[in-house]
Amino acid sequence: MPPVGNSATDAGAADLHEARLARLRLVRQGGLTTKAFAERFKMSYAQARYFILNRGVSCRSGPKPFFSPEEESLLVKYLIINATIGRGLSTEALCKVCGDYLSEMSTERQAAAHALFNGKLTPGRSWVTCFLGRHPDLRKYRVGTLEEGRGRNARPEVVARWFGLLSLLYRDLRITSPRQVWSMDEAHIHARTSAMTGRSEVIGEVGMTKPEVLLPPFASGAGACTAALCVSAAGVVAPYFIVVDGKVAGHGVVTETSPEGIKKETALASFFNDAAVVWRRSPPGFDKVVFDVWAEHFSAFARSYYPQEDKLLSLDGAKVHLSPAGLLTLLRASVHVIAEPSQMSHILQALDNKSAFGRYQPKLRSRVREIATECRDAGRQFNTPELMRCIAAAASDALTVTALTTAFRRVGMGPLEPTVVTGEELSKGADAPVTSVDLEKLTRRLIPSVRKDMTCARVVNGTLSTAGRGTVLTAPEILAALEGEAAAKAAARKAKEAGKRAREAKAEERKPLAAQVERAKSAKMRAVQAAARREMWAELAFDAAREGASRMRVMGMLGPSASKLRRRAAAARARGPSAATHPLPLHILRRVVALQAARAASGR
Repeated sequence: MPPVGNSATDAGAADLHEARLARLRLVRQGGLTTKAFAERFKMSYAQARYFILNRGVSCRSGPKPFFSPEEESLLVKYLIINATIGRGLSTEALCKVCGDYLSEMSTERQAAAHALFNGKLTPGRSWVTCFLGRHPDLRKYRVGTLEEGRGRNARPEVVARWFGLLSLLYRDLRITSPRQVWSMDEAHIHARTSAMTGRSEVIGEVGMTKPEVLLPPFASGAGACTAALCVSAAGVVAPYFIVVDGKVAGHGVVTETSPEGIKKETALASFFNDAAVVWRRSPPGFDKVVFDVWAEHFSAFARSYYPQEDKLLSLDGAKVHLSPAGLLTLLRASVHVIAEPSQMSHILQALDNKSAFGRYQPKLRSRVREIATECRDAGRQFNTPELMRCIAAAASDALTVTALTTAFRRVGMGPLEPTVVTGEELSKGADAPVTSVDLEKLTRRLIPSVRKDMTCARVVNGTLSTAGRGTVLTAPEILAALEGEAAAKAAARKAKEAGKRAREAKAEERKPLAAQVERAKSAKMRAVQAAARREMWAELAFDAAREGASRMRVMGMLGPSASKLRRRAAAARARGPSAATHPLPLHILRRVVALQAARAASGR
C-alpha cells in the first residue's frame, strides 16, 4: 500500500518553495547573486543555477507525459490493487496493459503513440522508469509465488498440516510398525573436496610462506557420485543405489589389473551389501530416468520385505521425483509416496537430520581423507573402487539402528509426535518468529481440511507445487495431473521437433535454388571482372605504346609520326621564304616528298 503522507512535512516543503520563489525575484532584479541564493537555501551552486534558469520550476524541461494526470492516477490505483491481491504486474505486463488501453483509443491518439513509442502502441522500459519517477508511492519488488510466501509465513500451520496428513495416512494404510515408515534422500559426494576438507590448516615451521598439501591423482570416475539412501524408522537400510560418472547408462563396471598384469572386470555394486546397484550417468546425478531405475530397485526390495504390509515413503518434492512411471512402479509394490513441504526438509525429513546425514557426511569425508592419504603414500591414484569403499564404510558406521530410530523420533515420524518440533526450529528462516503454538491441538483441528486437500493437485508454472503442504504423490488425482503434465511436455517437445524438421526440410528445398542463384551471381561477377580487366588492359597497352614511342624518339631510333610531319610542313609553308633559313632534315624531307607523291598518285 502507498505510504500515508505527512501534512506538516508537505506544508514545510510548500513554504520553502514560496521562499525560494520570493528570493528568485531578487536574483532576477540583480539584488542577489546565484552563490548567495545557494548559500541561503543550502543548495549546491548547480542546483541553484538550475532553479534560477528554469524560473522556479522544479521539474525538468522536456515533453509532457503521454498519458494525462487522471489516466496515470487511475493506473497507479490499478497497480496497487493488483499487487495487494497477489496479481502484481511486471514491467512487461504494465507495458502490455498500456498497449491494450491505447488500442481502444482514437486514431489520432494511436498515431501520437506510434510517433512517441518507436512505431508501436506499447511503451518501453524507459517510459516505465519515467512513470515510476513521477509517482514515488510506487516501487519495484522481488516476489515469489503465493504458495511459497504462505509456506514461509505460516510455518506452524504447514507443520500441523504435515502431521495431519501423516495421521490420516497412518490410519488409512494401517501403519502400525516402524518398519512400514521409510525416508529417502540423495547425497552428492565430491572426492577431491572431501579430501581437502580438514586440511585447510596444517602445522609447520615458523616462516613458511605458502604451505601446500599433496593429493593423489583422482581417476575420472572417482571425482564425484550421488548416493540415494533409503532408511526405515526401524533402523533398516535399503540396498544402496549409487550414481557414478559414465557416458553410457547402465550398471557400473570397473576394469582392474592384477600385479601379474591380468585384467578383470569387477561390478562396482560388489563393494556394497547384497542387491546394491551402481548406475552410470553423466553428470553423476538424478533425473527422472534414473529415478525410474531407483523406483524399480526399491520396489523389488519392498516386495521381499514384509510384502503383505503397505509402506509409506517420504521424500522431498524435487522435480526429478515427479515421474509418473516411477511412482506407479512404487505403488504396485504397495509403497505409497508422500512429498514433504518445500523448504521444510531441515525440520520434517528424517535423513536430513544430525542423527542421519549429520553423522554420515563427516564420517564419509574422514574416510575419503584416510584413503587419499594412503593412495598418496603408495604412489597410486584414487580410483572409483576406493570411493565405493569409502561410501560403504561411512554408511555402515553412521547409519546404525540407534541413529536412524533417533532421526525418525526427532522429526516426529516414529512414533507420530508433532510436539517434537520446537518453536526455535519453526522460527529459523521465517519472516516473523514463532512465540508459542500448540502443534498437537492445531493438527487435530486441521485434519478435516487436510482430508479435503490431500489429493488436490496444485500446479504452478507447469509443475506440481509442494509449497506449504505435503502431497500424496501416489494418489490417483496427483498421478493423473503428473501424467497430463508429462503428456503436455511430450507434445510440446514433439511439436518443437516437428517444427525443426520442417525448417530443415524447407532449407533443403531451398538449397538448389540458392545454389543456382549463387552460380548466376558468381557468373555475373566474373563477367564484370573480365570486362574491367579488358578495359584496364587496353588502357595500359595504349599508355605503354605511347611511352615506348616517346622514349625511342628521344634516342633517335624513331622519327616523328606522320601527323606531326604534316603539321610541320604546313607550318613551314605558312612561314614562307624564311623557312629556307631552317632547312628540314634529310630524312624528314624524304618522308614529306614520299607522302606528297602518294597523294598525287591517289588523286589521278
